Amino acid sequence: MSELRLVGGSVLTMDESQPLLAPGEVGISGETIDYVGPPRGDGGGRVIDTGGKAVMPGLINAHTHAAMTLFRSFADDMPLQPWLEQKIWPLEAHLRPEDVFWGSQLGAIEMLRGGVTCFQDMYWHAPEACRAGLEAGMRVAPSGVLIGVIPNAEALLAEAIEFVDACLAAPHPRCHVRFGPHAPYTVPDAYLERVISAAAARGVPVHIHLSETEREVQDSLAAHGEPPVQHMERVGLFEVHTCAAHCVHLTADEVDILASRRVGVLASQTSNLKLGCGIVPLPDLLAAGARVGLATDGAASNNNLDLFEEIRLAALLHKGVRRDATLITAQEALELATWRAAEAVGIERLGRLRPGWLADVICLDLSGLHLQPGHHLVADLAYSAQSADVTEVVV
Repeated sequence: MSELRLVGGSVLTMDESQPLLAPGEVGISGETIDYVGPPRGDGGGRVIDTGGKAVMPGLINAHTHAAMTLFRSFADDMPLQPWLEQKIWPLEAHLRPEDVFWGSQLGAIEMLRGGVTCFQDMYWHAPEACRAGLEAGMRVAPSGVLIGVIPNAEALLAEAIEFVDACLAAPHPRCHVRFGPHAPYTVPDAYLERVISAAAARGVPVHIHLSETEREVQDSLAAHGEPPVQHMERVGLFEVHTCAAHCVHLTADEVDILASRRVGVLASQTSNLKLGCGIVPLPDLLAAGARVGLATDGAASNNNLDLFEEIRLAALLHKGVRRDATLITAQEALELATWRAAEAVGIERLGRLRPGWLADVICLDLSGLHLQPGHHLVADLAYSAQSADVTEVVV
């Protein structure tokens, strides 16, 4: 019998074989789900009454810098490059490991309270960011940021390899480590090739920023004669599982490359809007079969870590921009924060409520006025739910 049972709620499984059970039960033993179905009778185990609540997979924040909660509202209403070069990078130069730990803990708690059970992180002092997330009880996909054009580039790569090797040598069930080269414009090809080799040798993914701004594209064309995604293809980045944040400015050929090479596209819509970068072409990517997940980016450019806001924005933004109300349905928007995000990040058995899958589960109170009268659960969760509606989180 299950050790923990969530009984009586409206269970949105995100599994096409039985998408909604109302009422339903989710049973959990250890790290995995062992039952999804109608409520069982008195079967022992710890029971949580989820009547009047939605039960669904935990949300996945596919790209963030959790410790940047420390910089929330520090620098706003600026374009990306001045924001980075004049404000963020000078301040980050003074960060200590303990700063990253506490900033990441703040971010982890904010995410947990909003229903996020897993986050993919790229930041300085990655061991501390990872420790903060694990101690908070979250699932973490950490990477130390690598920049190849600064004096300590070699030391950063050595530290990243040491961190990855340490995680692999003593695996934690909630830690999914990877390498984090910052972006093509800060990581020269020769340096990136060494990162790719290290990732391939260890069977871990690479997490990178890609095609975030028009300037990045223009600079790539000037330096290499091709846009960033095409250049990364030629360099060999996509030979390993790649998680590419942003991907705002893409040619049709690049959309096809990302889809065919199964690159995880990490859509940080609010951050892209706030920094004036543009809008990720989600409809084109999904139509091509690309792996896409939603993300908040860091709190310094969002300025929160609320994934329900990203779900709602995904379901609205492209309808308005393209004048097509059928684009990015409520169902698709929720998928982009659950199983589609898991595929993009590269974590198996995550993002659906299915026996044998990882037991990352959240419950939301459906009694709020903004969720009445409750005609359609999926639409309510995508268009009306708020992070404050989350009542229980299981990881």
